[in-house]
Amino acid sequence: MVKEEKRTRKEKLVGMLIMFLLMTGIAGCTLVPEEQERKEAAFVIVTEAYIPERLLELIELKKEQVMKLTYVDEGSRYIVIGYGKQESGGYSIAVRDFYMTQNALYVDTCLMGPDKKPDKEGGVSYPYLVLKTTQLGLPVVFQ
Repeated sequence: MVKEEKRTRKEKLVGMLIMFLLMTGIAGCTLVPEEQERKEAAFVIVTEAYIPERLLELIELKKEQVMKLTYVDEGSRYIVIGYGKQESGGYSIAVRDFYMTQNALYVDTCLMGPDKKPDKEGGVSYPYLVLKTTQLGLPVVFQ
């Protein structure tokens, strides 16, 4: 009986030690990264006439599918968001959010449908948006 009591105490002590280690380990880990400081990032929407020629060629090659790409030219970064082939015209793209943290530049856009019932006679369209910002050296995260 004395051996059983010693073993039980030993098991309890080991169990408590394991629980303590697990609790301190878990307290030090976070599953969700802490909210980083958001800063506004300036951008302009670029019309086709001001898009670098090489970038226009890339857009033409990729316009059939959804595209998210970046392109750097002469110290500026171009961010392209395309929504692929649409069965009619009249679509637009809205920028919902554009900001940076110390680790990345974040871009959030949405496709907005035509105001009226889509006109099938207008043919297909390939809506895309080109944003221009300074080359910050940060990766771009598309949301």
